[in-house]
Amino acid sequence: MGLIIGNVIDPTTNKAIPAITVTIRNLADSSNSRTTVTDKNGSFDMDKIPFGYYRVQFSGIGYSPLSIDSIHMRSERFDFNLGDIKLSQKASELSEVVVYAEKPLIENKDGKITFNVGESALSAGSSTTELLKNMPLISNDADGKILLKGKEPKILIDDKPTDLTSQQLADLLESLPGSSIEKIELMTNPPPQYAHEEGGVINIVTRKGKIGLTGRISLSYGSRGEGNFATNASYRNRKLSANIYAGIGANRLNGEGHSTRSNFYPDSSNSLNTQNNNTNKNIRPNLRLSVDYELNKQNSINLTTQFASNYFTNNTLTQYTNFNNSKTPYRISTRQNKTSGDNVNPAFTFNYNYKGKDPRESLRF
Repeated sequence: MGLIIGNVIDPTTNKAIPAITVTIRNLADSSNSRTTVTDKNGSFDMDKIPFGYYRVQFSGIGYSPLSIDSIHMRSERFDFNLGDIKLSQKASELSEVVVYAEKPLIENKDGKITFNVGESALSAGSSTTELLKNMPLISNDADGKILLKGKEPKILIDDKPTDLTSQQLADLLESLPGSSIEKIELMTNPPPQYAHEEGGVINIVTRKGKIGLTGRISLSYGSRGEGNFATNASYRNRKLSANIYAGIGANRLNGEGHSTRSNFYPDSSNSLNTQNNNTNKNIRPNLRLSVDYELNKQNSINLTTQFASNYFTNNTLTQYTNFNNSKTPYRISTRQNKTSGDNVNPAFTFNYNYKGKDPRESLRF
């Protein structure tokens, strides 16, 4: 069974179009069809679609009909995210037909492996952490640190360095929903500005998202005493796109140990019992706000604010007890070690982007 999702927008106003009729027909059997309508945010989805070739038709009052042909549902590719479908306001009764050009989920070009996760409808139900775990060449060490071909890479979000600790980065990626990701680029041979990164570069490219206001909340808890709460909200209208991701990760890990050492001499013996208890507490709030504004078709600006911190306390209490040869304690001592601290990583980025009429012409400041 297959799955297909998408958004319908007006290209003139860049606003969502509700109540558009969406019909999917099997090209081998035209009588096999299903129909739905877009919601207030212009979104639609259909699931449990049998494998085969399909045509998707869009129609609505005041808009020219549009057909998308040759969508191939099959076992190796059964979920499709059509993204933004643009319906033109009715100027004639002619129906526009578009042949769907399927973008591969994985592309390998110029030493860069690109995963077009935005093409998959199933990515919407995952976090960015889960998407990365399912990709080849990417693994995690015992502490959960991301590795690219066994080495620690530089992590970028929209070509901007994150500069976070491994735990702070893990919390941020857990806050990023898969539906907000357009593609993930793996660069084992990094560009010149990152040529010194021996572990390569991973660039996570976000997308504008759905029209209107959408959000997601997730909560997780681990059996060892760790937990994570994450939430995100996005808003998009004609020229403005804003995304906010916020979360907090925490853990409380308890441990204990015990040891006995005995010494035997010709005329006596003694023993030392050691018992220790330790508690490690960690709280890690994080926040990322990104705002894109399109001045016109060629000029746009972006503001990105990022904040991550780590507050930790480690406490260890050890008790030493010495016994003589009659098992009577003759010396008891304790030692307590406590460390606490915090680190804060704020960042603010402003970008100006210019795109020329020739796609090769671009300027970023």
